[in-house]
Amino acid sequence: MKIKKIIMFSLAFAMAGFAFAGGTQSGPTTGKKLVVGFNNYLQGHYSLDILENSFKATCAALDVEPYILNDEGKSENSAYNVDNMINAGVDGVVFFGIVDTLFPVVAKKCTDAKIPFVFFDHMPSDEALAQVVSSPYYKGIAATVDYGTGANFGAHALELGLKKAVVITGERGDTTHTARTNGFVETFTKGGGVVLAQAYGPVDLQSALTRANDTLTAHPDADCIYATNGDVGTSCIEALSKHPAMKARIFVTDLDPSVLDGLKNGTVAAGNGAHWVNVDFATALLVNALRGNEIKENGQAPRLVVPVMTLPSNLIGLYDRYWLQQQPFSADEMRSWVGPTVTVDVFKNTLTNYNINTRLEAKVKQGLLTQAELDAARKQ
Repeated sequence: MKIKKIIMFSLAFAMAGFAFAGGTQSGPTTGKKLVVGFNNYLQGHYSLDILENSFKATCAALDVEPYILNDEGKSENSAYNVDNMINAGVDGVVFFGIVDTLFPVVAKKCTDAKIPFVFFDHMPSDEALAQVVSSPYYKGIAATVDYGTGANFGAHALELGLKKAVVITGERGDTTHTARTNGFVETFTKGGGVVLAQAYGPVDLQSALTRANDTLTAHPDADCIYATNGDVGTSCIEALSKHPAMKARIFVTDLDPSVLDGLKNGTVAAGNGAHWVNVDFATALLVNALRGNEIKENGQAPRLVVPVMTLPSNLIGLYDRYWLQQQPFSADEMRSWVGPTVTVDVFKNTLTNYNINTRLEAKVKQGLLTQAELDAARKQ
């Protein structure tokens, strides 16, 4: 951890006073299949692998070649892997940043190499993004505002009359987990609730299980638990089973299979997620730019906010079929996001209408689901 902090401080220090130089951007790539770089922060981690799978599906739909590297759960590797992508000759980079300091560092690397890039999933702070937007090679971001993800659960817990919460979350400084935690804590406490503990640490199953069990042992009077991702949620389900006297309700962000099982059997009170589609939109922004259609919003690269989908328990079966076993957007739909007439409104309209009901209705229109099946599920 000390080494990681030193490396990240060095990255941040190197960016002090950073400004992008001007210059002429190379024209659109023609005559060959585009190769697009992508970093998976930790292959083997469910919620990260599903992002990789969505990226592969988008690349297949858009007829581009994916070039994927594994950061092995180390933030310093994220920056090094961008160097590796550049050296490999990728045409563009779809980047997943785990901490704020990485975004301007990666932006500078891509700008110096004259390679277009986009960000996805993690929404950087306004301060970090401000260091990026001046680059002529920055083509936008599609990400979830994680503060709102946690805030929604904070409000939901208050609506249920819950008063005492614990939060089991990721590492301090992790952009996503910190924002989700802050959203829950600030909303819950503003509404009169008390947060008894915020347990930070690694998000692997064993570490999170130990942390969850210790937290529940220390706070047996908690009536709700917020777990900030699927693996942490899985650990909280197991930890709570070891405290049978506790009646706390579990809320989990990320709709992993174990969370879906928890929703089915009642061990999870509510789940939200399915925002991995952000990589679909980020990749489409990049491919548009590489093919000569620069998507702009008010003269700048777009900042697309991908909504978090709330899943009711009666639609779990259809969710499993059309989000986990397939892609929520068809290849034809993704192809409609790229082309010379596509504008930012195409993306914004799609995102405005993104929820489980509209996506399932689209599956009916595509002939993949019958209206009778959908109606029956809704009535459960």
